[in-house]
Amino acid sequence: MKNQIKLFTLALIVALLQACGGGDSSSSSASNAIAKLDTSTPDGSLMSVIESIKHNDIKSLMKASMSAEMYDKAVAEFENAKMSPSESDKAQFAQMMEKLTSDGAVDQLMAMATPQLEQARAQLPMLLMMGKGMASSAIQASPDIPADQKDTATKAVNAVMDFVSDNDILSEEVTRKAITAAVAAAKSLNMTSLDELQNMSFDDAMGKASLVMGGVKNVMGVYGISLDDVLNSIDVSDVQTNGDNATMKMAYEFLGETFSQDVKMVKKDGKWIADK
Repeated sequence: MKNQIKLFTLALIVALLQACGGGDSSSSSASNAIAKLDTSTPDGSLMSVIESIKHNDIKSLMKASMSAEMYDKAVAEFENAKMSPSESDKAQFAQMMEKLTSDGAVDQLMAMATPQLEQARAQLPMLLMMGKGMASSAIQASPDIPADQKDTATKAVNAVMDFVSDNDILSEEVTRKAITAAVAAAKSLNMTSLDELQNMSFDDAMGKASLVMGGVKNVMGVYGISLDDVLNSIDVSDVQTNGDNATMKMAYEFLGETFSQDVKMVKKDGKWIADK
């Protein structure tokens, strides 16, 4: 839980450091979509999580994926944590925002990125050639990935590497578009300091984080990957309920491949949430 709160509290700096772009939160749309679901069922509860992500709504996502007790605790921890971001995080955030919002930011950032792009393009073929085997071995050896999900994870990594191999994701044109999106996002956030979090309500902060989520989708779109297409392709079947536990199968399309995995749910405080 502490890691989740740190993410929400510092979501802006984390996301901007990952070069996310602009996006819009759509809280009312998410609420309307979730209202049409039967969230008293395990599959309906899972789909409410999917709808929250579709609509870039962090607050709805938290409510959909947490029990009432967990959500209340998250809000309380946010209120405590927002008052004391580290000096390092504050300095890093201020520096990044200055780079992203200054006049001529896109050209300046492109000038910084271009030499790195040239180096990365030269190294990419060898990295891809070695990457599949190394990634597969790492996944199979990882204790953090459930055994029944290792094959799916390996398949997903291979699909990403094939996609990278077949698409010029390191071109200057694509990079400029991604940087342009990041600059637009930074300006839309209208923030210069993490100290501003101290004056934000939980809802306001989650609204900012929702912009970040939309931005991540936008940057993925620049590189030819639509997260919303993946979400829209999700199909849930074979729902089995046993008391306060449930299982189901979830299938989805990603980069031209069909993936399937088992999902476990547990009922807490009368609400179905993912059993992690």
